[in-house]
Amino acid sequence: MERGGEGQKCAVVLLSGGLDSATVTAWLQREGFDVIGLTVDYGQKHRAELKAAVAVASALKVKEHLVMRLDLRAMGGSALTSDLEVPKAGDALAEVSADIPVTYVPARNTIFLSLALGLAEARGAHDLGIGVNALDYSGYPDCRPEFVEKFGELANLATREGVEGRPMQVHTPLLKLSKVEILRLAHELKVPVHMTLSCYDPNANGAPCKLCDACRLRIQAEKEFAGEAVMHTHVPAQRTWHVRHRNLRQGQAFETVDYGEIDRIGSTMHMVLTLDDKEIGCATIMKEEREGGFGYRIRGMAVDEEYRGYGFGRRLMESCQNLAQELQTGLWCNARNNAIAAYVACGFAQVGEEFDIPNIGPHYVLEWSDSRPE
Repeated sequence: MERGGEGQKCAVVLLSGGLDSATVTAWLQREGFDVIGLTVDYGQKHRAELKAAVAVASALKVKEHLVMRLDLRAMGGSALTSDLEVPKAGDALAEVSADIPVTYVPARNTIFLSLALGLAEARGAHDLGIGVNALDYSGYPDCRPEFVEKFGELANLATREGVEGRPMQVHTPLLKLSKVEILRLAHELKVPVHMTLSCYDPNANGAPCKLCDACRLRIQAEKEFAGEAVMHTHVPAQRTWHVRHRNLRQGQAFETVDYGEIDRIGSTMHMVLTLDDKEIGCATIMKEEREGGFGYRIRGMAVDEEYRGYGFGRRLMESCQNLAQELQTGLWCNARNNAIAAYVACGFAQVGEEFDIPNIGPHYVLEWSDSRPE
């Protein structure tokens, strides 16, 4: 790795693949730091976060990204590193307890910050970044301000840089922010939020479970943030076309966003989502029967890339589901591979085999009904 240029600041960030660490990375970049991302493969059961970390590091163009293996399963003591089950609530909106949960990994932040400290000193950096948050994770002892302060003191006692008068500093810009405030900051910093993963027990496809503590905190924040947007239902088809084109038909003629006569008949319903008077997403449901009562098809659902991962897609999906409930019908769609996890997270079930739509790519059929168990 090449070190930063003359006078260039460099920081090591603990990059887990989650929302918080990605936001800290972008924050430090805005503050003028070159960032080295350190991801620890500690034997965690939620392996999907390692892939998320690699994707986020690439998207944010960090100076260097290391994935270091340190298997904490030998110690156990946590639902993330042992056979203990990850605790889940019965509802995504259930409150998260302030007690220390079984997902706490013994001394994890102390261990990880020590690794980051060693890497920083080896790279000539004097700054560390970590996404601890005392408000939403008050149950974890190693996310408190007192811990961060004492580790900062330790860093300057335990390193050559510190004792020779070149102090180390631990940056925790999210420490006193709520989860929704972190989402707002992430959007301000243009973090690729849709690439991040906040779940202790994702499924085989990497879709979040929706019910663990990490999922519930994020879903609740997304619901609040997405609630700031305005949903416009029963709008003319033409109002969805520009959002459709820039998200679903890039590089194709604009006319391809028009689905024909079915786009304009009375049984077809269109919706557009706006934030600060900007159209950021759209969806359409149209009557197109499938066996089993799945009578309306979702088409043209899209959210602009810079707004993905904040809950706006979920809000559009829920609007479609609410309309389906009023009509006492089910929903189905042809979903691209990269959208399947989002549909599944909203209660859709994947059916059948992969098939190809010419000029668009591989798809799967997904179905939802009010009676289908999630």
